[in-house]
Amino acid sequence: MVLFSPQAFLKTCNEGVGYFRRKPEDLLSLKSENICFFCQSHVTESSRPGRVGAAAVLEFWVGILTQQNLWYRDKTVLFLMDQICCAAFIHHQEECVQKLLYQQHKNALGYHGDRGLLSSLVGWIAGNATPSFIEGQSLSGEVWFAWLVLNTEAMFEEESQLRRCIENELLSEPSISPDQALKKAQQKLKLPVAPSLQRLQLYRWASQALATPPDHPLLPLIWQKFLQLYLRQPGPEYGLAAGGCIGRRFFQTSSQAALLKDLRQRLQEVSDFHHTASQALRVPPQHTPSSESQEDESPLNPQPLYLTSPQLHSELVRLFGVFALWLDDETLQKQEVYLPCLSPEYEPHRLAQVMQRQQVSDFLINLRMGRKKNEQTDTIS
Repeated sequence: MVLFSPQAFLKTCNEGVGYFRRKPEDLLSLKSENICFFCQSHVTESSRPGRVGAAAVLEFWVGILTQQNLWYRDKTVLFLMDQICCAAFIHHQEECVQKLLYQQHKNALGYHGDRGLLSSLVGWIAGNATPSFIEGQSLSGEVWFAWLVLNTEAMFEEESQLRRCIENELLSEPSISPDQALKKAQQKLKLPVAPSLQRLQLYRWASQALATPPDHPLLPLIWQKFLQLYLRQPGPEYGLAAGGCIGRRFFQTSSQAALLKDLRQRLQEVSDFHHTASQALRVPPQHTPSSESQEDESPLNPQPLYLTSPQLHSELVRLFGVFALWLDDETLQKQEVYLPCLSPEYEPHRLAQVMQRQQVSDFLINLRMGRKKNEQTDTIS
């Protein structure tokens, strides 16, 4: 039972988080007092045998945090939502949070006749952009939140058949632009509202890959989401001849070509970061206190939430090198390639999985379980 209003709760959170934002060094040293650890410990405790379950608590927190209009513009709410989304990932409850966000997303687009909500969100639409809980193209701070939001928006792109229809248009007419294909797809599907071009998932995942810090655990998964769309070979699905991947068709204009160039450069930067990190026992993330202040591990001073295994860093160097190889290979874009004939450095088996839109994250399983173990150790008693 909530003994105070959501507005009063958020005001209290604002004061607390505002203090931490003014003194970022306290964000790590005062974890027992931090509201985000209270949220995560609530989820952890609820997942124990005989308790209500993590999903119910996640629904509670998401409901509280998203009650106010334009909640996604509130820095405190975003900060807390990021912690909730991290807890959802650790406890394998992403689907629970995504369902709640998906309903809000469809309402904001004007579905279900909910024009009252749409009117209240009129300030959401700026220029030619369509509604999203991520203003702009990406988030560099609240990456867990961005991960779930982009997956939520991807659900709409899939269920509405928008992506498939755009691809079909591009394959059927070699001279058509992505923007023209989007307009034709919206007309054919009779969608009341469709994302603007820059809101298509291919571009959103690309932008998020650029914005995500190199040490964030989700970065490999974010890159895979982009590559799953970029390396698709959809021709046979539509009764057309296989003609290579479709990704380059979305990067024809100068601005889109610049984005692709930035992606190549970012892969090199991330690979360099992990190569350096693989040489050390522990490398602190960017824009955080040095590791000297984090040596003592205890319930009030748990291990940091960044990658610390040299072996894992070495694996990531190899992985991002493979991603760069796939991104640069013109042959994959121009013609159908018999994957078993590729050299081992391409990792053909993993490439086939990505082309089939299967999630390839086996090396992150131990990391995910390790985060869960650390979180349970850190739970406030």
